[in-house]
Amino acid sequence: MSPLIRQALLVALITFGAALALRLPGVDLRAPWLDEIYSQFAISRDWYGLAADRISRGHSPLYFALMKALGIEGGNVVLMRTASVVFDAAGAAVLAGGLAKYVSTRAGLFFGLLYAASPLAIHWSQNARPYGLLMLFLGIGIAGALGLFATLGQGAAADGPRLRRPMRLFGWGFSLASLTMTAGIFAFVTLAALPFALPRSRNDAAFRARWRRAVKVPAIVSVLGYFAFSGPHIARQAEEGYWADKYNTLGLEGLVNLWNQVVFDGGLAAVIGPSGTLATTVTWVVSAALLLFALAGALACRDRPALLAPVLLLAGYVALLLCVSIWTSVLVPRYFLPALFCLLALAGSGMARLGNRAWSWFAILPLLALLASLGAAQSRLPGTPPDRSLEPVARIIARTPPENLRLLYEKEDDSRNRLISELFPLRYDRPDLGRPEMSSYRPDRLADAMAEGRDIFAYMTVPGLDAALASGAPPPACVHDFGDWALAYWGNDTAACAR
Repeated sequence: MSPLIRQALLVALITFGAALALRLPGVDLRAPWLDEIYSQFAISRDWYGLAADRISRGHSPLYFALMKALGIEGGNVVLMRTASVVFDAAGAAVLAGGLAKYVSTRAGLFFGLLYAASPLAIHWSQNARPYGLLMLFLGIGIAGALGLFATLGQGAAADGPRLRRPMRLFGWGFSLASLTMTAGIFAFVTLAALPFALPRSRNDAAFRARWRRAVKVPAIVSVLGYFAFSGPHIARQAEEGYWADKYNTLGLEGLVNLWNQVVFDGGLAAVIGPSGTLATTVTWVVSAALLLFALAGALACRDRPALLAPVLLLAGYVALLLCVSIWTSVLVPRYFLPALFCLLALAGSGMARLGNRAWSWFAILPLLALLASLGAAQSRLPGTPPDRSLEPVARIIARTPPENLRLLYEKEDDSRNRLISELFPLRYDRPDLGRPEMSSYRPDRLADAMAEGRDIFAYMTVPGLDAALASGAPPPACVHDFGDWALAYWGNDTAACAR
């Protein structure tokens, strides 16, 4: 083993250990939130039910199938989070090792420390969601891209056995990333396309031929993944205005909020407070330092062509999401995790490049120390206590056979999400069941369910239920009073009406 490979492995191990140290302590501190409940429900199904549930929601089943294959039970959210943390740390380690090999040892080490301490990366790695697995596959793919771009200007001499590893890493990494989440598809498409537009890579015939070979398989996989999982769901949600209604709109304020959340997430507020002069000063100083180091890293690609991989992926991915946001906003911090990966890779490379200047350490060391404290605080954030106010409602609904249930609700506050949080866990031990049939109240939906002989519950505000009855809805068999809300039941199951 060459000294260069040994150094790269050491950097990877340091990154892996640092990432685990800052992520693992917080995996058991928070109650499952809505999306994690969906994850728990999916892996508690049988194999067919798992695939059907995820694909019907526009998601790839890969992450959830892997959790199930590892023997993780649906109710064990802590073990799911732990697996996601390990995936995320491994992805950072692979990319840090790639930077150490193709750029410099310091570049890999600085990136590893920056990413290990990133509050946003910590936040989403601690979720029982596919983000950690996505970062693992992106780390593998980008490491392969580093090796491919390192051959720029070397002509046909770069072809041969030593090219096989980066080709395989690139192909496997981006193929699996594309099968994990839509963000993996977007990351691959931008990185695959831009070298054909950049004069430096476009005019290098040998590199262009290598790049064409490298992108063939992941291109096919990404197209299949998009049309199999993501495409129909994205089109449906966009038509409904889902993102435009729920998230930041494109504009200066939205972009500033996005940047602050990508860089700091909840770590800054936990350490310093949510606002005030000190928080504003830290925000500006840290942002300026990160951008300065990232710019220095980007400029280093003139003599370190491997760095074109994170430069092109960062620029293309951000541009793509901003263009989409003109139509329907997707300015959601976690959607920018691939961009954060590349930003920190460039910042780490910039630190390495400027590290020969003594003055730079007055910025590097405080920045790393501050980010480590923010990351540690982020890891241990307790989260919002779960709202269990609808547990009595769920207990009444659970009296009827789940196979025959039809649940209607009034679109008011977050009652739907709170009902899901109570009802889905009741089905973890029934892998034969699908999701509870839930939809907002409409007279025709009530009539259809009654015609089918279903056990129907409607959770509505008292004025909403009164209005429904006044407009012609048949009288329910019973109504359970919950203050300003009521749970009405139509059906023949006497247990549903027991007091």
